[in-house]
Amino acid sequence: MPNPFFYGGRITNPAQFVGREAELRRIFTALESASRGEAQHISLVGPRRIGKSSLLYHLTQVYQTRLKEPDKYRLACIDLDSPHAHTLPGLLGLILQALDLSDFKRPTLEQFQSELEKLQTRKGVIPVLCLDEFEHLAKRKTEFTEAVFASWRSLGSSSQVVFITASAMPLNELLRFGDLTSNFHNIFTLLPLREFKDSEAHELLLRSDRPFGPVETDELLQLTGAHPAKLQIAASLLYEEKTNGPLNARTWKRLKDEYKLQMDHIYGKKPSFWRQAGGLCWRIASAVPRILGRFVLDLLKNKDASEETAIVLGMVLLILFILICLGIVNPEPWLKFVPTPKP
Repeated sequence: MPNPFFYGGRITNPAQFVGREAELRRIFTALESASRGEAQHISLVGPRRIGKSSLLYHLTQVYQTRLKEPDKYRLACIDLDSPHAHTLPGLLGLILQALDLSDFKRPTLEQFQSELEKLQTRKGVIPVLCLDEFEHLAKRKTEFTEAVFASWRSLGSSSQVVFITASAMPLNELLRFGDLTSNFHNIFTLLPLREFKDSEAHELLLRSDRPFGPVETDELLQLTGAHPAKLQIAASLLYEEKTNGPLNARTWKRLKDEYKLQMDHIYGKKPSFWRQAGGLCWRIASAVPRILGRFVLDLLKNKDASEETAIVLGMVLLILFILICLGIVNPEPWLKFVPTPKP
């Protein structure tokens, strides 16, 4: 048989999907409550390549066998990394098309909300929007404004729609970093996605037609920490090595070297301690002018000033302070320029 271990992208064959039973139960329990008018929205959060995309897609494949009344639901899984989802009309049209709702190619926000409301009120069907890579919406704040999230919050709060999102960071942090003040995240329940449980990891490794022994299994788990993608990569390498006969110390060294090469390629080579320390110092030093400038502007009741103004002011003050400390500049003439805070 071909190599049974897969790590190139999301899993689309339900027969290849392994584990995540606890997470699936929580999600389907939340969906069942939506049929009673008590929609619970799920924010799936986990690091890169932990399996978020595969889990979202798997929901759309198995919900008909997991829900009591599946005909009351219509699921759409949208990859927000798709170029079709980079604009608001494009994304709304993509969702309506996935839900088989209308012929709108580039609907307005009002048309979109109306279509979803009609699906539930007229047909008794609950749309479930599985939105993968939610970070992309927060990054495009000029396209996905406060009005978008206000509309979606309204739909979610009234149980007209169920949202299931996937992201590497919690929604409240994403929206804050996107400079958005929306409280859209308040309607969500956080569902962390972590490494496999031991039972799930063993279930994955059992699919091999070249069985892994207890020692080999333990080595793989120690090497990968039961991280799904990392475990698939290491198991794939071990599967190929076993075609060459019994394993030995040289084989394991070759496997681990190749595994490290793949990890560096996918996740980036981990910087040295001194490089990490230097990066931290640089980030702190870069933040000081902005913090200092903003403090002075707030003191002067000038809270509307831009971030650029705060940074420039902070840098000027820091340079002046250094020159005074070095004795290059006499502080006396500058004291008359120190402004008095506004009452």
